[in-house]
Amino acid sequence: MVDRNIALEALGALCNGNVTSVQKQSSPAAFARASFPAGIQQQLSINLLVSTITDADETSPASRSSFYHIKSILESCPAADFPALDEPVLKNLIIDEDEFFAPQYDYDFTKLTETETYWRGGEKYERPCGWYRFGLKVLDKYCENTWLGTVYRGTQSSPGEWPVSYHGTSKQGAEGIIGDHYQPGPGQVYGRGIYSTPDISEANRYAKTFTSGTNGKKYKVILQNRINPKYRKKYYNDRYWLVPIPKGTSDAAEQEMVNRAIRPYGLLLREV
Repeated sequence: MVDRNIALEALGALCNGNVTSVQKQSSPAAFARASFPAGIQQQLSINLLVSTITDADETSPASRSSFYHIKSILESCPAADFPALDEPVLKNLIIDEDEFFAPQYDYDFTKLTETETYWRGGEKYERPCGWYRFGLKVLDKYCENTWLGTVYRGTQSSPGEWPVSYHGTSKQGAEGIIGDHYQPGPGQVYGRGIYSTPDISEANRYAKTFTSGTNGKKYKVILQNRINPKYRKKYYNDRYWLVPIPKGTSDAAEQEMVNRAIRPYGLLLREV
C-alpha cells in the first residue's frame, strides 16, 4: 500500500501545485509537517481535476516536451527542442479527501502479470500492471454512472461504459506548439485538444516524476481516465486519442466539453 500523503504529492506533480487537504489542516500535527507556502488556496474537486491538470500543462516543460515527442511521431519527423518557458507559479490547492478518494477502489497492480485480455467500453483494456492505483470518488459526481461499467467486473465490457485511457498531454501545451509550428492542410493528423493513450507503456513515457517529501523515494504519476467514444478521435494506429477542443472555446463551454468527454477515476503511482 502507498501512503495517502504520497498521493497528495502526486496530485501536486500533475497540477504544478502544492496540495493539502481539509483533513490535514484540521490536524495541527499534520498541518505543521505540511511543506507548502502560505497564500490563497484553490479548492480542487474531482470534476475540475482534468481541467486543472491541462491548465497546469501550459507552463510545464515536461508536458510540452511530451507533446513535441507526440508531434514528431504523428508527423514522422525528428523531435525538435521546445522553447524555454518561464518558471511556473505553483498553485496552493486543497481537497476534501473524503470527497476525492474512494479507497474501496484502490488496487495494487505492482506485482500483477496479465494472463487474460480485458475489455472496457468495447476497447482492449491494458491494465496498469506495475502501478498502484488510488481510486477516485467519481460515483454520482456526473449525471449517471453507466460510463464506469458495473462494480463487479470480469474481462468483458458492460453496456454503455466508456473505454480506458491514460493521460498524456493537454490542450494548453498543444495549443502553443500547434500555433507556432503547425500548418493545416492535406497532411493534417492532429489538432488542439486533450491527448491520452490506451497504452499504459506509452503513457509511461510521458508520466510526470516527483521525489516524495514523505519517504524520499522517486515516483511516476499518471491519471487513469474513461473516454467518451462519441467525442474521441484516434491517431497513429489507435495509439493516441484526442478529445478535440476548438480554439476560442469559452471557459464554461470548455469545462462542459471536458466533463462530457473525459473523466478521471484513478491516480496511478509507480516507484522509479
